[in-house]
Amino acid sequence: MYLFSYFKEEEEKLFIASSHDGLQWNESNGGMSLFESNVGTKQMRDPFLLEDEEGVFHLVWTDGWRSLSIGYARSSDLVNWHDAKLISVMEHLPLTQNTWAPEIFYDTMLRAYRIIWSSTVGVGPRNHRIWSVTTSNFESFSEASLYFDPGYNVIDASVTDMGEYYYMLYKDERGQNEKGTAFKAIRSCRVAKEDSNRSNKPSVTEVSELLTPELTEGPTMYAMEEDGSTQWIMLVDGFQEQYYSAYQSVDLDKWEDVTHKIQLPPGARHGAVMKLKTARKLEILFK
Repeated sequence: MYLFSYFKEEEEKLFIASSHDGLQWNESNGGMSLFESNVGTKQMRDPFLLEDEEGVFHLVWTDGWRSLSIGYARSSDLVNWHDAKLISVMEHLPLTQNTWAPEIFYDTMLRAYRIIWSSTVGVGPRNHRIWSVTTSNFESFSEASLYFDPGYNVIDASVTDMGEYYYMLYKDERGQNEKGTAFKAIRSCRVAKEDSNRSNKPSVTEVSELLTPELTEGPTMYAMEEDGSTQWIMLVDGFQEQYYSAYQSVDLDKWEDVTHKIQLPPGARHGAVMKLKTARKLEILFK
């Protein structure tokens, strides 16, 4: 089963949808939210779920437009949530303007979890780069360091472990929020694993051309088995017109628009897909 975590513009809370085939998605919990923030700004945007090897769900989110912290909570059943708190990731850099769209992946070289997000550090217009911290227990964290800097404004990084390397999707944030702008869309790259450590940015290669139309953001990617081969699905949020589109690839190079195959809950914004690792009794949520 796949889970899709998201928020709604009118309700900045955690919503979850489920799917058995990765294409048709059904709202869980009768379409009601499963969790809302009571920390920081009490906003919850861009929620991201990770399930660890013990079946515990770790949730991170954007704590408002100008917060220097990341929201965090954990749950074993997606209903009862514990340890809600702010992770103070950028307070040590006083010129930080924001901390957006956190995601988590397991860094196999460090044997620790890495949280990544986008921040602008400095005065003037926003000019984001991707930052990160590492943790083994979601209680203590390394000091934030720069993770990805292509030399231009980027947000919404999403990392998938491909075995020998990480595949990263991100939004090229240059351009204007208007039709016909040259950027404001998704690119991909390969991130080297062997360079992963607490002090140096990893090597990045094979930066792609723009993969999606302008005015798309919040990419999330997951694998499906179809006709005996692995098919990759990328979902992206058409943030200005508030729609979702989907793209499919077999080689992570060429992407085909398959939006017509996907049915997502109405009103979903900046979501993330994960595949459940273990069988669990969550039927009450997915009726």
